[in-house]
Amino acid sequence: MRSIVLKLQKKAKPDTPPIFYLHGGPGFEGLESELSILGEFEKNWQPMLDISDVVVVSQRGTGPSKPTITFGETLKMQPLDQTFNEDKLELELRQILTREKIVWEQSGYDFSSFKVSEMATDVKAVMQALGYKKIILWGGSFGSHWGIAIMRYYPNIVARAIFRGLEGPDHTYDHPGHIWNVYKRIAEEAEKSEELRDFIPKDGLIQAVKTIITRADKNPVKVIVTDNENNRYDVLFDGKRVRDLAMGYKGGKPAWPENIIKLFNGNFDEAAKTLVSKFKEGQEYSDQFLYSVSYWALDCSSGITFERLARYEADSAIDIIGRTYNDYIMGCSVWGNDAGDEFRKNFTTDIPTVFVHGTWDDSTPFENAVELAPFFKNSKLIPLIRGPHGAIRAALEIDEQFKKGLFQFIATGDMSALPDKMEMPPVKWVIPEQHNEKLD
Repeated sequence: MRSIVLKLQKKAKPDTPPIFYLHGGPGFEGLESELSILGEFEKNWQPMLDISDVVVVSQRGTGPSKPTITFGETLKMQPLDQTFNEDKLELELRQILTREKIVWEQSGYDFSSFKVSEMATDVKAVMQALGYKKIILWGGSFGSHWGIAIMRYYPNIVARAIFRGLEGPDHTYDHPGHIWNVYKRIAEEAEKSEELRDFIPKDGLIQAVKTIITRADKNPVKVIVTDNENNRYDVLFDGKRVRDLAMGYKGGKPAWPENIIKLFNGNFDEAAKTLVSKFKEGQEYSDQFLYSVSYWALDCSSGITFERLARYEADSAIDIIGRTYNDYIMGCSVWGNDAGDEFRKNFTTDIPTVFVHGTWDDSTPFENAVELAPFFKNSKLIPLIRGPHGAIRAALEIDEQFKKGLFQFIATGDMSALPDKMEMPPVKWVIPEQHNEKLD
């Protein structure tokens, strides 16, 4: 299993170090599909090439690296008319992972080197092979996790860095309280909106979610769905399935308040139809179980410290959205490959670094960036209010001044033209149907 390197070269020899673009995941699938979209190269890659060379290194065992490692079997979605059996899910996942691990080990593959520290070495080796002396890191999500490891182990090769969706050394497992904070921010803004004011439950949206869960724990909700072929599906919303709805079931964040208002008013019809649609399409109960063996090896290697896990376990958000890291708890007990707590320690660096992080990022929460920023002594954290996981691209699309400031930093290391914070446009909320959702 090897890494694939794609080099996009500026026509004239640049004075600026090359940009090493580090993809998220892990699970990078190569640039073929992205570059096949009309205008994608001009929009996202040409601005970088106007400054310097761009180098993309794939992650070990994923994407264009061969062979592609994928599961031979997957978890089956549990019957919709029965109480969700988490113990059964965990047992089936462990069995699948155990069988898959044995198959690949018997085929002669050694995944012990699938660690982010080793991937940092890959980047240094590529840099040397291409004849560069210094590089600029640009990464997001797992790419920031990877980039921070490069800064830890090989600080002398990094001229500067730009990260979004921060995932620090001990951030692989998502903090449930910090993820839930995203929805507290959404609730706060939604509750101030004129459009939604008449629909918001008396005690607010966050309390409404708690009430919905309490009700389902005591009295599960049964919904009958009849599809276009006249097939009948009985859907049981017990406490577990209702917790899965706490962060919404349809329409994204602009529709989240509407989703919660409907559930609070006892309207589970749309949620049931959404679940039936997934069931008919053969989707798994949770997409993370479809990830590659390489995904498990890399993320389980990064792991979590005991102290941080204890804080997660004590967080009350678990009672609302569950263990946001439960796939790791189940999968990593089989996969192992742990890199150890030394890898997970934060460290200080003077490398010039810019963080752009969305406050509505529920994949890598904003609190990750707040925690990391003090360790980066020559850095600038730019909150993107209402910003998503892909905060840099979102910011580039809404503010030309930010674009100029960011590329000035890339070209020269000068942060002076960058804003202290940015704000996405106001949300266009999905408004509940007047006839059955408006509160008296």
